[in-house]
Amino acid sequence: MTYEVTLINADIRDPMDGEMRLGLTYDGKTVCEVAYKWDDARFSAVFHGHAPTLPVPAHPATLIERPIAAIQAVRSEKHTRPSDVFADHRVFISLNTKD
Repeated sequence: MTYEVTLINADIRDPMDGEMRLGLTYDGKTVCEVAYKWDDARFSAVFHGHAPTLPVPAHPATLIERPIAAIQAVRSEKHTRPSDVFADHRVFISLNTKD
């Protein structure tokens, strides 16, 4: 089972200061969101949704971690910020595996 990761908004001021909000979409509908915020002292991520009742249930920690990993997997030297990937890629996460 797969979710598409969509960029809702991003304000990445530099590599050590930013915010990014992503949506997880299933069957054309955004079913939850993940908000990330970081600076040089801390990183936080907040899952907005009800993980057990999602079309593809998963632990919220998985739904926070996998979008970042998927973005990093397609990111290249031409992508200055993580949010830049969405200009030329569709990003997906798969929940078929238990890792």
